[in-house]
Amino acid sequence: MATISRSSRVYVLDTNALLNDPQVVYSFSGAEVVVPVGVIMELDKIKRQRSDRRVRFHGRKATRLLFELSQQGRLAEGVTLSNGSLFRVDEATDFGDVPDGLDLRRVDDQILALACVLDTGPAVRVTVVSNDLNLLLRAEVLGLGTYRFEGKLESLLEQRLTPMEWFREHGVMLVLAVLTVVFAASTAYLSYFAPAPSRVMDLPMADGAILLRSLGVSPQVLEDHYRGMLADDPADLDALVNLGNLYFDQERYLEAVEFYRESLVIDPADPSVRTDLGISLLRLGHTVEAVQAFEQAISDAPEHALAHYNLGVTLAQAGDPTRAIQELGEAVRLSQGSGIVPEEAALSLIEELRAQVGGG
Repeated sequence: MATISRSSRVYVLDTNALLNDPQVVYSFSGAEVVVPVGVIMELDKIKRQRSDRRVRFHGRKATRLLFELSQQGRLAEGVTLSNGSLFRVDEATDFGDVPDGLDLRRVDDQILALACVLDTGPAVRVTVVSNDLNLLLRAEVLGLGTYRFEGKLESLLEQRLTPMEWFREHGVMLVLAVLTVVFAASTAYLSYFAPAPSRVMDLPMADGAILLRSLGVSPQVLEDHYRGMLADDPADLDALVNLGNLYFDQERYLEAVEFYRESLVIDPADPSVRTDLGISLLRLGHTVEAVQAFEQAISDAPEHALAHYNLGVTLAQAGDPTRAIQELGEAVRLSQGSGIVPEEAALSLIEELRAQVGGG
């Protein structure tokens, strides 16, 4: 069920409001600002849809703002904003007896259902914030307060981008992409000074499941979300990969392997997923199959530095130092100081292996 509100003034934001201007979260001082978990899921989908590039850009901005807020505490429990408001993500998916006419398979109806539940609190007045006139009219019919939020996106969509604006927009996206890769690489399951098995480096996996978890969305909600996507489309590649990533993150490697393999049936030449599969197999103790997965990833993408690195570490564990040295050296060469692979760890392991070969 929805969390009981701690303020007499509650503002429930829909996806449209966050897309128009993510700063809407700061628009209501001294109140409680709530984002339903379904809105988070919609933001996750928007970056994969073929919608207007500015919509996708604002979707990324909204997700980034939520991620920054999550660094202050768990959003599911609420964090205090600089204007004195409490901001939180409500994970409720069970709303009890909902008003007639609401279809909880639709995110808009989930937003209205949550608002109705919160509005039953003692001395609580709930206001739905959106620029979707249909949603606001339906909220009024249900007796809820409404606030039409017209942000920056709508005016931007009426304008054509100048070449400089185009460059600025895509330049920011490029920087964010680089930062995402660096962040994922730096937080991978790698310990530079641990025994050889811990040197295996995880890929910067598809960011959906990992990012949503960092925003405070529980694994069970995410699992239900992605399984729901697969119920609608069993060949949904993003859902398959994200389920694999979700299970990998929880060290449920057997289940991760299952979904990585299913995704590879659809896209067999994806070296990143193939390498994730190899790491999962290695964690399960299936060294031979892990080596085969890394080798296939390299066959599909010879310049894939992480596949070379993980193959080198695996071969070192399997007692093949000569090949391990070759693969680690190739990983360092391909990385070229980019941070894609932990080059210091690779060079250190190469020295250890050379000492073994020399000593033998």
